[in-house]
Amino acid sequence: MKPSLFVSGFLIFFLLAIGTTVGAAEVDAGKELYMQYCSSCHGEDGRGNGPVSAYLKIKVPDLTLLRKNNKGIYPTDKVMSAIDGRRTVPGHGDRKMPVWGEVFRKEAEGGKYAELQALLKAKLIAEYIATIQK
Repeated sequence: MKPSLFVSGFLIFFLLAIGTTVGAAEVDAGKELYMQYCSSCHGEDGRGNGPVSAYLKIKVPDLTLLRKNNKGIYPTDKVMSAIDGRRTVPGHGDRKMPVWGEVFRKEAEGGKYAELQALLKAKLIAEYIATIQK
């Protein structure tokens, strides 16, 4: 990858990441991604009551409590890293096989900026989860 292309991609991601408001279209996209990838375990409402949760060996966390459990600050980076596999989450597999980051990269494979597209999906989901905080 050319350095200027990498820098451009990084700058685009950085600018997206520092945005302080989430537009309605982004929330809708994040909700759609959440429903597709997360709701089977975490539930449509994010409370850990998805249809698959009863069959798991570990208790699925209530995603609506993330801000409350983090001293009133929503931990965007921690949520994104749990989604894309940078942070080990027992139910998501180990670092050698991160579930959604790997899936997102494979979906974007062959297209332009595959890594950036994968990170953007994780960001949209994390921003949606921020909207369901208690």
